[in-house]
Amino acid sequence: MPGTAAPEEYERDLLVQLTRRWGKRVAVKKDELDLDGHFDAALPDFPEHLVPVLGLPGAERLDRDARERVLSAAWIAYNAKTAAIEDEIILPACRLMLQEWIPVRRDDVAVDALHQTIIDEHYHILMCHNAVGVTRRRRDLADVRFAPDAWSVVQGRAAARAGLSGFDRDVVDIAFSLAAETTISGFLSALSTAREIQPMNRITTDLHRRDESGHAVVFRELCGSLYRNLDSAQQRMFREALVGGLTAFRSADLEPWVTVAAQGGFEIGVDQLREWAASRPAPARDTGPLQVLLDDLGIGHDLFGT
Repeated sequence: MPGTAAPEEYERDLLVQLTRRWGKRVAVKKDELDLDGHFDAALPDFPEHLVPVLGLPGAERLDRDARERVLSAAWIAYNAKTAAIEDEIILPACRLMLQEWIPVRRDDVAVDALHQTIIDEHYHILMCHNAVGVTRRRRDLADVRFAPDAWSVVQGRAAARAGLSGFDRDVVDIAFSLAAETTISGFLSALSTAREIQPMNRITTDLHRRDESGHAVVFRELCGSLYRNLDSAQQRMFREALVGGLTAFRSADLEPWVTVAAQGGFEIGVDQLREWAASRPAPARDTGPLQVLLDDLGIGHDLFGT
């Protein structure tokens, strides 16, 4: 542990390096972004190629205003999903890893890293809320809302923990959070590098993405320590839940896209979207940070399809 380690070992500790730089690197410590000042009403709110409903038959008949409303609703949906991942999956896992009954690294540096991550994630939810607030107001979409359990990843976590209780459920929750925190940067990258969209949307997403690169390290370090302290049956449960988490993050969302399409007057059904999703490969996710952990733990990549 860093508290008893030799000075050179302490200096090499990744969590030490992250916690020391926290005040200089994270979004919550930077000046508040002027959202309205970065809003350009002439630019779309979301990239068209990331909106599956615009690839369905009939979408080509939508006029410009209808397509723009669909893109604005897609941005609202994107933030709702991001906030749901943070609130429903990441934050509960952070709080779990602070509990004494979870056999995870718990020295002062690890506790600092978890509390810093909790602060970051709450701020990310606020960033999503504020950015979407501007969009709802400027695009006249005040009524576009999405429940947290509308998303496949939240549904997948609920299915994975069904029938479990106590420590077993905690293990599943933490494994799902590892899938989230080691792959979410790729989820955010598509928007953070999209120069053709709203500057406000691109900048806020990039601020979030930068923070998540540090969170991937935190979760890799802490979940690695947890896995080593589990018995063989618990390790198998952790691996299965991790597989479930990666699968859930790649799964298509259906009902939310029906809502998004409706904002442009485009009426579609869940069956259409399900058929569309089945005909296409699951979206790729950046699993590089996760593969580092798998190598460290001696777990084969093929088990996870990474």
